[in-house]
Amino acid sequence: MKQYRYILNKKISLDQMINEIRELPEYKNGYKALLQVVEQDCDPVPIQRDLDVLKRGLPNVTIVGMTSHGALSKTTHSIRYTVCSILFFEKSDFEVTVYDCHDQTPREAGKDYKVILRGYKHPKAVLMMSSDFSLCPEPFIDCINELEFEIIVFGALAGTKRMGDDKSLIYVDDKIYDRAILAVAFCGDELHFAYDYNLGFKSLGKELVVTKSDDVGVVYEIDNKPAFDIYSQHLGVEMNDYFFENTSSFPFMLRENGHYLARVALDYQKENGALEFAVKIPEGSSVSLGYATDRYLLEESYYNAKRMFGFHPQAIMIYACMSRRMLMGDDLAELEFDLYENIYPNATWAHGYGEILHANGLRGFLNASLVAVGIREGEISEEDKTKEYKDIDFPKEYFGGFKPLSERLVKFLETTTLDLRYAIDQLFKVASLDDLTQIYNRRAINHFLQQHIDGLGSEGEVMVLLVDIDHFKKVNDTYGHDVGDLILKNGVDRVKSIVTQKDIIGRWGGEEFIMISPYSSKDKAIQAAEMIRKGVADFDFEVAGHITVSGGVTLLRPGDTIDTVFKRIDNSLYEAKETGRNKMVFR
Repeated sequence: MKQYRYILNKKISLDQMINEIRELPEYKNGYKALLQVVEQDCDPVPIQRDLDVLKRGLPNVTIVGMTSHGALSKTTHSIRYTVCSILFFEKSDFEVTVYDCHDQTPREAGKDYKVILRGYKHPKAVLMMSSDFSLCPEPFIDCINELEFEIIVFGALAGTKRMGDDKSLIYVDDKIYDRAILAVAFCGDELHFAYDYNLGFKSLGKELVVTKSDDVGVVYEIDNKPAFDIYSQHLGVEMNDYFFENTSSFPFMLRENGHYLARVALDYQKENGALEFAVKIPEGSSVSLGYATDRYLLEESYYNAKRMFGFHPQAIMIYACMSRRMLMGDDLAELEFDLYENIYPNATWAHGYGEILHANGLRGFLNASLVAVGIREGEISEEDKTKEYKDIDFPKEYFGGFKPLSERLVKFLETTTLDLRYAIDQLFKVASLDDLTQIYNRRAINHFLQQHIDGLGSEGEVMVLLVDIDHFKKVNDTYGHDVGDLILKNGVDRVKSIVTQKDIIGRWGGEEFIMISPYSSKDKAIQAAEMIRKGVADFDFEVAGHITVSGGVTLLRPGDTIDTVFKRIDNSLYEAKETGRNKMVFR
């Protein structure tokens, strides 16, 4: 395969580009061709004119594209020209599908497209674009995720010239859509894809909880306060025309499938302090403010681009958030693109309302990121294997030497935050951990148990086990408190080696211990309790030798309180000790 990039400016016109493409050997040899056109103006009249010219001049080329995002601040700029990238495939294939979503939802379109993908031979990846930022593409991507085979999805939401004035468009061949989803399925056994998710933003400060939101991306309350308060309290931001410029460099951060995601607020609602996003943030989501520096963004892209060199791509498609440009400035944002052009000079880029990457646990919709996708047809050639990476001329100040004031302030905030978190951890240990055994104390156990009671759906979802060391008073009287304490510690260590990470263990008092654990039936709960009983009985304790334990076991029931739960397990424990010890009794 082969990629060529054209920037339509004073040096080359649309007609000149068409003539150049027609002279390319790949075009003359009839390779299947896909032309991506990214327009900088959202006026459909000149776009339609360009599309008509392209279809007449390149009748055998399939055209897809979108409008790009304009500058988000007065100090940064977006490219003023149309950017075109043509991909030629020698052995592979692609198919284009478009859904006008005026009359159907993204989920309905996604269900249909899932059926279509199953019919393709060797589908490897899907390039997606959508217009109208209120048309969240995630439900469409979720349907693709239901397929029984892995497939990469990448692309962007079309942008618009001015923030708050959504006139975004996508187009396929000579048709323009203002509310639609297009999908290009790349198919073929010879196709290979590599991808980078460059974020660079980090989480700062405490986690907050979204307490009220809706399905169209509006967050009304965070920690039961108007969502806008987060920005006014933490950043001193006011409700004015500079909202996006003031907040876009501090996106909301949340974790999903082990990945940090950024969510940039696009606008606010003055009457109630709600924040508007291009994607739903569900109630109950934990979020925090994010931050970044030039160094963080550039270093991540630098190392990822260097890694992609080993893939030896024959094409690179980049979809980047304009907020990165606003944070870094024009020169450094161009430098970030240069990192990938250093690998493949014809790499192309686009800016939109959001980036799309569904791969390796990433669900699909992204903000504040740079998604780079490398494509190769066939295996790496022997010639490519011998090539060595040549480093880009990276300004030295970004890896050492003088540090800008902003970077020093961020470092100060990071260190201060770590100090505060350490202090909080120490307070947590004092308040929630038992001094001797360093497991949860009675106060913490009550807290966790109440959480399970509040979230109980039906009987049998949570096991509670109360364990008592048999004849512990006799051991203390015979060997002394020091040996008794050692037995308690050794016993806890022994139990920790048996249970899973999901189990919560705490000291109830004296020689009594509690375990809270998710078990779905009486039999499994008893089996877990018996495993602990036997594990202690088979252990040879220092000085005291063999020790046994007795226990009471129960499952949480609808209507339970902390008192009713402990009454059951205490009665069960009493029965176990009165009827022979070294046993577990279920109630």
